[in-house]
Formats: sequence, structure tokens, C-alpha cells
Amino acid sequence: MHARTQDTSSRIDAAIDSLDPVMALMALIQITGDRTLLSRYWKDLDGKQVRVVEAFVDINEHGAQEPVDPAVAGEIREALRTAVKAGKTPVMPQIDRPMFKRMSRLLLGRDLPEMSLDVAFQHAGFTTDTRVRDAADIPPPDFKVLVVGAGMMGINAAVKLQQAGFDFTVLEALDQVGGNWLTNTYPGAAVDTPSRVYSYSFEPNASWTQYYPRGPEFLSYLDRVTDKYNLRGRIRFGTWVEGAEWDEAHRIWTVKAVRNGRPETHECNVLIMAVGPNNNPNYPKVKNLDVFKGPVVHSAAWDHSVELQGKKVVLVGTGCSGVQVATAIADKVGELVIIQRQPEHIIPNPQAHAPVDQLEIHAMEEIPFIVNWKRLQALESAMSDMHGMIMKDEEYAAKTGGFGPINDGMRMMCEGYLKSHFPDKPEMVELLTPNFPVFAKRPILDCGFYDTLKKPNVSIVRGELAEADENAVILSDGTRIECDVLLLSTGYNLHFGRQFDIRGTGGKTLKDAFDPHPFSYEGMLITGFPNFVFMGAPYSYLVANHAVVSEQQVHYIIELLQWMVDEHLSSFDVTPEATQAFIEDVDANLQKTAWVQCGSAHGYYRDKGADGQKKVILAIPRHNSRIWHDLRSPRAEDFKVTRKDGDAPARQSGMEMLTI
Repeated sequence: MHARTQDTSSRIDAAIDSLDPVMALMALIQITGDRTLLSRYWKDLDGKQVRVVEAFVDINEHGAQEPVDPAVAGEIREALRTAVKAGKTPVMPQIDRPMFKRMSRLLLGRDLPEMSLDVAFQHAGFTTDTRVRDAADIPPPDFKVLVVGAGMMGINAAVKLQQAGFDFTVLEALDQVGGNWLTNTYPGAAVDTPSRVYSYSFEPNASWTQYYPRGPEFLSYLDRVTDKYNLRGRIRFGTWVEGAEWDEAHRIWTVKAVRNGRPETHECNVLIMAVGPNNNPNYPKVKNLDVFKGPVVHSAAWDHSVELQGKKVVLVGTGCSGVQVATAIADKVGELVIIQRQPEHIIPNPQAHAPVDQLEIHAMEEIPFIVNWKRLQALESAMSDMHGMIMKDEEYAAKTGGFGPINDGMRMMCEGYLKSHFPDKPEMVELLTPNFPVFAKRPILDCGFYDTLKKPNVSIVRGELAEADENAVILSDGTRIECDVLLLSTGYNLHFGRQFDIRGTGGKTLKDAFDPHPFSYEGMLITGFPNFVFMGAPYSYLVANHAVVSEQQVHYIIELLQWMVDEHLSSFDVTPEATQAFIEDVDANLQKTAWVQCGSAHGYYRDKGADGQKKVILAIPRHNSRIWHDLRSPRAEDFKVTRKDGDAPARQSGMEMLTI
């Protein structure tokens, strides 16, 4: 046996020996195609599942009720070992829904809700094709699609447009793919969603080295996907889009851009904006900030030339990026003073910096289907009913004075976690305890922030940055703090397309349409802007991670474009009535959520209009599994459509009977 082959064999042996027998059985069934194994081992394994919970708590909170009989576990592992080392093509690479339902029940120890079955089947990666419309025709060669942005959403759209046969080009302002993960290079920058599910379901990554990947590792993943699908040649890098105008007569979009300092124009039948809402750093209004002699650095535009070693640093902001920056630089700076406008709910996260066990990586890399079943475990909690997490339970609140059972439970978990770090410092507990429900602001997965606050060179003060002089910053209460460097972790401006000069029907700009607040239909479409899709528009966030939401939106886009092709449509525009009905329903239900009933909480969930009024537009108060079903197919009655002059949809002729 060659050394490399022997190494692979040894890795497989070790991975299988460490594998939970229920997980091993899942792979064994698909590799061998032997469905009888499920019933044969059911009684031996049911009730002894290893539970893996990834949402909001330690992703490795394992707890089998009782161990599996070693003889049974050994039998399953040996059978899997034989099957894997045989190297044959798996007999059952595709599993049907009934089999998936039964297998997932054994793996998870409970039935998935009916509404989540198809959702889990797709997002765990057991199918890469969720097309609903049976295409009647292929896209014509003159049908052009333009995608703006080559971040996570844009790459997703490009893959599926290519698979569906559409001619497309991606315009990207930067010189690489990655979007925010290319520009966010601050110390400690990391994804705060578990790596197993922060990836495309059609391209699961078996090789994550950390449970929460750092920016560079996620960028390398997007690079691999880009190259695997040969997308790089379809992306025009260094192309800054300035705006677009709808040509009603010709029913096309004219897009204006600048590349290498030269203006250029692109035309397309359908324009897809995949730029996301986090567009540029939000700098707080600080009097005399230009007088400060030291460097001023925003976390969203990090300057790596600024030396922090031994310096006295003031850090403003304790949101997700703020706590990551603080934890990453605390041991490097001479002194760190953190300015906190208000406390945040911080959730235990023991796996924040933990590497994925090498044996687990080997199992996902070497054993077919393990990566999918582990992904399903990671998705389980998001597929369940979440009663009382975001929506206020009025009956519960009347009885307890709380908000909802899950929300209150998470709040108590956060409070207990905080007190465990400062058992003898009630003043710190008070300083760091929010007085609003969980999810009124984005909860933070702890990356070591509480431990950072215990360091002798770190302090935290409650206040708001108001002014600066040559050597210090001054808070709104007059407190003056001398420092060498000022770091701002104060979030982004959420433009929702208002930074572009986009003109729809009658020349109306998107900025004017979004006065006083941005809106959408189904989180993607805007009335008065035909053939225009804004991925990640208002009313599409905070229900699932970005990977999940963008895949659901891309599915809808492909269904919408195929409808255009099949019905020979030259334009679509969602009706004002459909948009209004959607907005009224969403807004009414938002009133019942922690996002609106937020107490004193402030933050980016609430858009501030020109009239000074704030409105929650980011979130949608629906379970993600419902949204998945809502986005299966466009509802024709919600659209006004036009066809090419004199054109009509092709008639479906009956099948001609053949003879001999």
C-alpha cells in the first residue's frame, strides 16, 4: 500500500471510530442503498441520539440520553468502514422525501415540522435543484441579465443564472469577489453564524477549520466557488456602478458605470442589485473630530498602517464588530478604554475561537454525505417552531410580565452568563445588563469580550462620544478621555440602494420612491421599477442567516425570469395593490415584535426618515420556513406584465402519436 493511500485509510479509520453511530448509519444507508438498515437499528439508536444545538448556544452542547450498545455501534462502524473503503459509487446519492423524513427523525430525535421538511431537505444540501417551473423554452440569446455585486448574494445569483441558461454579467466595484468580507479586515473579524451553515447548500464546505470562520477563510471559500463554476470571466472587476435608468419604450435598463476612471454603459433586460444594505461606514457626528491629532480608524475601513502596540486606545461601540475588535487588540495596546452607548445581550459562545476537531474534518471530507447530515443538525433549531422568540406572547406576558418564553429564556441565559463572569462586581453586572428584550438589538455571540473586560489594561464606560480636542475625546456628559488612537465600531449606513441614481418608470428615482422609508414586495421587488430585483431589500432580514435568505431569493429570481421566457414577457412590475397588501401585513405583525417593542434599544434595525420618524424596515416577522414556501413561485396576479409587440406565449401543442 502506498504511503498516501495508507494515510488516507488511517484517516478514514480514525474518523469512523470517532463518529456518532447514528450519524454513521445515515452515511451507510446512502452509500449502500440498503433502506432496511434504518428499521434494523431503529430501536438500538432511538433515544440515544447525540444532540447538537447550534443556535444561540454552544454548538457542541452534546448530550446523549444513554450510550449506544458498543456492539451495535461497532457493527455499524465496521459496515461503514467496509463501504467507504470499497470506493464504489454510492447507491442512493438522492434520497426521496419519505426516506429523508424518517432518517432525519432518527438523527435528530424528533420530527421536523411539516413546513420545514422541504426547507431542511434543500438547505442541508440533499438537492441542488429546487426549480418549480417546468421550463417551456430556453432563454433567447438577446435576453441579458446584469448583476451588481460579487459578494455572497451576487456569486449565488451568478451560479444559478448560469445553470438556468441565462446570459449574464456581474459588475463588481472591487478587484476580487467577497463584498463585505473583502473590505472588513479589522482585527478579530469573523462570521457570527456557524460555519456549517454559512455557506451555499449546493456547495457545502467540509473543511472549515473553525466553527465560526474568520474573514480570510470565508473569502477563500467564495474564491473556490467562483472558480469551480468558472464565474471569474463573467465578472467585470473594478467597475463602480453609478446608476441605472429604465427605458420604457424599449423595456431595458441602461446602467452607467465607471471602470478604471472611464465611463461605460451597459444594457440589460433585467437588473439585479446584489449589493446588500451594509454599504459604507457610519461615522458619528463628533464636534471638532478633525482637531484630534491621532489616527481615527473605523472598523469597516480598517487602516493596517496604524500602530496600536503600547498605545492608549479609545474604542467606541460594543456591537458585533466592537466586541471582536476589543478582544483582538486588548493584549497589544497599552490601555484600552471602551465607550459603550448602551449594553448588549451577549450570548455564551465557547466555540468562538475553537478549531474544528481534525477527526470531524476528516469525517466530512472522506465519508460521503456526512457533511450534509451535520449541516442538518446545525439547521435543526432554525427549522423548529420559535413561539415567543421574536413575536410577543401577550397571554404569557399578561401572566408573567415577560415578553415570550424563548425570549425570556435567552435573556435569563445571558444574565446568568454575565453574572458568572463578574460574581463579585455587581456594578459591572449593572453596567452591562440591557433593560430591553433580546433581539431588540442584534444579540452578540461572545468572542471573549467579558474576559477582555477583566484585563488590567481594559476599562469600559457608559456614554456617548460628543466632541474631541487635540489629545482626547469628550463624552456628552463632559468626561474627557485622553488617547493616542480613536477606533470607531459604529456600524454602517444602510442605504438600501439610495446611494445609486436609479430611475424607474417616469424617471422617478429610487431615493424618491423610498421617502420617507425604503420598502419592498417580498423583500426584493419595488413597484415602479420594472425588471428590477433588489436582493436583500427591506423586509428580508433577521429570520435566517445570509446564506439561507439569499438562496431563497435567488430561487425566486430564476422562477421569475423563466416565467418571462416562457410567457414571452418583456417586462414585469409588481402592482401597487400587491405591494401595499404585503407591507400592511408585515408592518402590522412587526408591531408585535421585539424589534418594534424595543424599549430603550436603538440601532440599525430602525430606518430614520427625513421627517425624523424611525421605522423598522430591515426585518420580516415570519418564520423562515414560511418565507421559503412563499418564494417558491411568483404569483401572476400580483404583477402587471407586458409582452413584446405582437408576441404571445407559445402554445403547447399536443403530443404527436408515433407509428411504425
